[in-house]
Amino acid sequence: MHKVFGAAADISDSDTMKSINAHNAMLASVVMFSILFLILIIGMLIPLFTGAVFGAEWFNDRTVLPTLIIVALLGTCLLLPEFPPSRIAGIIIAVIVATVLSVIVSPSGSLPIDATLPILMFAMLAVLYRGYRSVIRPESLRMKLRSVSPHIIHLGIVLILIGVFVSTNTRIDGSAIIHEGDTGTYNGQPYSVKITGISDRYEGAPYDEYPGSSYLTQIDFELYSGSRPIDRDEVKYITDFKWGQSYTTNYVHRSLTKEVFITPKMVEGDTVNLYMRTAPWITAVWGGIIIMAIGIILLMYTVRKPRAPPKEKENVDRKYEDLLQRELDRLKKK
Repeated sequence: MHKVFGAAADISDSDTMKSINAHNAMLASVVMFSILFLILIIGMLIPLFTGAVFGAEWFNDRTVLPTLIIVALLGTCLLLPEFPPSRIAGIIIAVIVATVLSVIVSPSGSLPIDATLPILMFAMLAVLYRGYRSVIRPESLRMKLRSVSPHIIHLGIVLILIGVFVSTNTRIDGSAIIHEGDTGTYNGQPYSVKITGISDRYEGAPYDEYPGSSYLTQIDFELYSGSRPIDRDEVKYITDFKWGQSYTTNYVHRSLTKEVFITPKMVEGDTVNLYMRTAPWITAVWGGIIIMAIGIILLMYTVRKPRAPPKEKENVDRKYEDLLQRELDRLKKK
């Protein structure tokens, strides 16, 4: 009886695998990738077009669960041509168990990160595995690049998602009121800012009773990591009288693991209210974008049909000699 059930299971797996081939799995992966890419684009554009109405947090809270489901499906689709469905089911169960354990143990101390990283790591390992399988195939270099380029794109988008999830949930921000010549510190952030100078001036053509259309205040500062100075720059606070609004310039310092964002919120005399935001792992987003671009370029290059080699020029002299020889042979026969 056990043999009968085992044989039935093997037949079922065999029938399932007939409908699951590399083409269908890759098509499903492309669909998952397209949906993820669309979610990323919408997430980037919503804060730009809606401003404070719908911020990044509003969008992230509503898309995190479907995004994780799609990422899990992407990893599953990548493994379908390589493993039988029964083994893939076991892998998915293992990922679910790892996610539950991660939430319980909470190694990062952040529930969103603990719940998302196991799924994202599963997708990344699936991408790397399929990329490795594409590279070791006995094919020409062009065909290998063509096979591996979609997986490079997938790797880029997974890195972007890791960067977005981690940086969003570990981001630290705060403001400090700093006098000129003093150093301001920020709770929970390893950076401090020293204001080295505050200067102001009018700019533009005269407007109403003002000698200029805008009033600019320039804040010079030094950025410190602990007691070590790492950069020196400036930000500006601009009041536009003509349009009746104020705006600022921003400063961004990027390192291998963090991004520091600084902008003034208010300036009064020799005092400035300076806002700082530290976003760890934001570099993964930029790295993912670069990797994804490389994959797209490789894919476009490899799918381009190679030019047909030019036809060899006919040897006119040879043709003439053959024609002459045939004519002589004909005359001899006469």
